[in-house]
Amino acid sequence: MKQKLRFFDCNCSIGRTGYPHLLDISDVQGLKREMEIAGIEQALVYHSIARDAHPPLGNSLLLEKIKNRKEFHPVWVVIPHHTDEMEKPGQLLQEMKAKGIKAVRMYPTRNHHSFSLSDWSSGELLSSLEGSRVPLILDIEIVSWDDVQLILKSHPQLPLIISNCSYRHNRFIYPLLEKNKNLYIEISRFMGAGAIEDLVKRFGARPLLFGTNMPQYTGTAAVAILTYADIEDKEKQAIASGNLEKIIEEMWP
Repeated sequence: MKQKLRFFDCNCSIGRTGYPHLLDISDVQGLKREMEIAGIEQALVYHSIARDAHPPLGNSLLLEKIKNRKEFHPVWVVIPHHTDEMEKPGQLLQEMKAKGIKAVRMYPTRNHHSFSLSDWSSGELLSSLEGSRVPLILDIEIVSWDDVQLILKSHPQLPLIISNCSYRHNRFIYPLLEKNKNLYIEISRFMGAGAIEDLVKRFGARPLLFGTNMPQYTGTAAVAILTYADIEDKEKQAIASGNLEKIIEEMWP
């Protein structure tokens, strides 16, 4: 008998947005409802205010909203400390550890928080994340693959998760996966025929993580993509939750 897959979403958010989607998830009750419909047990969650406006405010709102909800694991949006909007990396990491933060996200573009991912700007922060094995999630619709390579080269021990990828990114993903053991790919948009199968054939299940990108997409679509992939059940379970659980277990060495 096949075991039921346990899904752990690495890519979803709560909170209102300036341009709400048809499926707007403003609170944890709404997200929990969508997770139950899709059969998702746990999720890494960040707040839209932290992404779209002010990271410290959005991060504090997130902790308030998901307090005492064990199925939700907090993700903070972070920026370099130079303008005193966020604590210096050492102090920031101590606070994150104390509050159970499981990953961070960065939005460096002009339409978001407007800073550089290069070491002259973000190096101290990235090095602190690397030293504590705190996973960094970057949205490939926000950053470039050159940004990804820059971080992988400068911070090779940093667990780097690239979200919202699709099979159309394979010509970037494949050469990077060949050279980097700490690069992970979130698969919510791998809808091409055989896309997941080819990745697993070439690289195994290790670098792949389940995600939904809710509320922009539905959780059921992401669940179906992995459930019906033509790969081994043990590979499906690793992607559904096992790989992400291992990354989290290796934090704060």
